[in-house]
Amino acid sequence: MYLDHFGLTRFPFSIAPDPDFLYPTSGHQEALAHLHYAFTGMSGLVCLTGEVGTGKTTVCRAFMAAAPEHVRLAYLFNPQLSPLELLQSVCDELAVDYPADASLKTLYQCLNEALLQMYSQGQKVICVIDEAQAMPAPLLEQIRLLTNLETSKEKLLTVILVGQPELNELLARHDLRQLSQRITARFHLRHLSAAEALSYVHHRTRQAGCEQVLFDDAAIQALWRASAGVPRLLNTLADRALLAAYAAGSQKVSKAQAKMAAAEVLGAAQPPSAAQPNKRPAGRWRLAMVLLAVLALSSWLLTDTALHQSWQRLSLAERWFSAAGPVQLLTRDLVESRQLPSEQQHCDQLAGTGWQCLWVEWPLAELQASASRVALQIQPHDADDSRWQRLQTFNPGQGRYLNQALIVWQPPAGYQQLIRPGQRSPVIAWVRDKLGMRWGEDWQVIGNTGSGADMANFYDPLLAREVADFQRRNGLQADKILGPRTLLKMQRMTDGGGQG
Repeated sequence: MYLDHFGLTRFPFSIAPDPDFLYPTSGHQEALAHLHYAFTGMSGLVCLTGEVGTGKTTVCRAFMAAAPEHVRLAYLFNPQLSPLELLQSVCDELAVDYPADASLKTLYQCLNEALLQMYSQGQKVICVIDEAQAMPAPLLEQIRLLTNLETSKEKLLTVILVGQPELNELLARHDLRQLSQRITARFHLRHLSAAEALSYVHHRTRQAGCEQVLFDDAAIQALWRASAGVPRLLNTLADRALLAAYAAGSQKVSKAQAKMAAAEVLGAAQPPSAAQPNKRPAGRWRLAMVLLAVLALSSWLLTDTALHQSWQRLSLAERWFSAAGPVQLLTRDLVESRQLPSEQQHCDQLAGTGWQCLWVEWPLAELQASASRVALQIQPHDADDSRWQRLQTFNPGQGRYLNQALIVWQPPAGYQQLIRPGQRSPVIAWVRDKLGMRWGEDWQVIGNTGSGADMANFYDPLLAREVADFQRRNGLQADKILGPRTLLKMQRMTDGGGQG
């Protein structure tokens, strides 16, 4: 079709859950961090939810692809099973032998013995159950019993439940409270913001072998609005838009072609009736009708909170695609100081420079105490439209801060996602240095990892205690998680202002 025309090696917007195309938004990175917590063996049950098409299965595939060699995985994608079939499926996935006529009790015993054997060999076992919202209550009770498989020190089996928002409603039932209380990590995937959609589209075309920009910014804005930020729907619309550009002989998708794709996929407004042959709705009205239809559907599918956030993202889209964007505002002086070759318009253009975008909704006082390179969304007292302004020049007498901000910062080398106790990261050595707590070369390692492992980058319990103390001293939640809030504080407090 259009591959040769655009210089692509494969289709960039397939709706198959290909981990190669996973774009690591902050939400997807945090989701992966929650799943990676299962690698520590400290969790019996992890829950990942998200609306239809937000990338849950793709995240799971990326998580499983990154599993270390000592991790055994079982993946169940059909939740419509009986308790007996569930145990049989887990055993089959882990290559555990059992009699053909085995009862639940026998299957449970076979699985327990096999898990103990794997544990003695230093292996961790994780079972991922997709579409878990469709599981009946008796089957979820069987999941709870599986999490009882443990030694006196660790869980033998970690279960990851992946499902739509209905899964949270199911787990909130009174008769499932025992299962819900065993969930040690939860995360809900949101829709893409306008800025994320822009980077998402460019990322997928690059992954498909094309370094050229194939979409106008206005075209991506139109696709994002029509898709309401749902990645799967955005893929479908972008694929159809590329086909329209190919048919027209264009090398780049225009806004008009994007709107045409949205009308074809989502359905345009009804044609005028015979009684009113001359009243054809304008293109802008047709797009509005499509957008209203999507939002009407969202109001039925989403909670009130999620719908409010959807409107927030629409507002962010208008600000993101304005002529004077916050990224440009924050990178001008970096060009003057030759830390960047040119002014940047979008976050994805910062890739490879060492600088990153961090979109936050933090209080003004926290921004002032944590970061120096900050743009605020301001509502001026004498204007109806919002605007972006640097934190250093903001005067509360000029307007109201709308709790939307962009931080352009330089994270410590190697930082990609939230880091929890029990994980490894190059950032750990940096954190040790900042807290004055170096890894003792003569310390003895006791555990399955062995003394030959790279423990200098291991987030151990002693360091976690120091991090919690640092967080408490600086007014942060002492959750021991190394994320932007904590790392920015460390940069600011230890570098006399730090980077950010």
